[in-house]
Amino acid sequence: MFDRLNFAYRNSLLANVPSQLGLPMVSTEAVLNEVEFSPKVIIDQSDMYLNVLTVLADKMNTKDSTKSKKFVIWVQLEYIRSLIDHHIPIQHYLHELIINSLVLNKSYYQLHQLLQYYVVSDSKPLACLLLSLENLYPAAHQLAVDMLARLSDANEEITEVLLSKHQILPALRYNLNLGIKDQISERKFLEVANTTKDLRLIHSVTAFFENRTQNVNGSLM
Repeated sequence: MFDRLNFAYRNSLLANVPSQLGLPMVSTEAVLNEVEFSPKVIIDQSDMYLNVLTVLADKMNTKDSTKSKKFVIWVQLEYIRSLIDHHIPIQHYLHELIINSLVLNKSYYQLHQLLQYYVVSDSKPLACLLLSLENLYPAAHQLAVDMLARLSDANEEITEVLLSKHQILPALRYNLNLGIKDQISERKFLEVANTTKDLRLIHSVTAFFENRTQNVNGSLM
């Protein structure tokens, strides 16, 4: 059923905005020939999300049977599979929905599979969602960090995540490996170090920034 819906949906996108599919522009005649017999009513991702998938997800509560929960997740995954097969970019809210559903159903292996094989696209919002689910699923923290690491513009977010866990030295090493030693915020790192009450750690962080200052001053002389 989803394949038939998404076939019409894809043809509609082809007829209106070919670039949405990441496809090369084609002639108007070729597009019209392909969509000549397309249905008048098109059910897109927002329609499915609002009227079908979220309705099913709302019913997936603790009182539902395991079989019912698995069915709801299967429907979500099957719809996403169909979108992928038809080369339709998946909207972020569908990714958020399936991640929440998998965590609530404790289907952690499936969640790992989705992330490992990039069925769910990496993004900062999804990484933040994974971080918010850490209390339900502790491994979500590392999954979020791994996702941020795969992005090219998430260096600041990774640093913040590490500092939030008081992983101060790993955060320093991460920034050093990026070659941005001079951009590391001394105030931020020292504030976090002081909250740990770990004198050895505080001394190490203080010494790092004192050494950095001396090197900078020495290079100016």
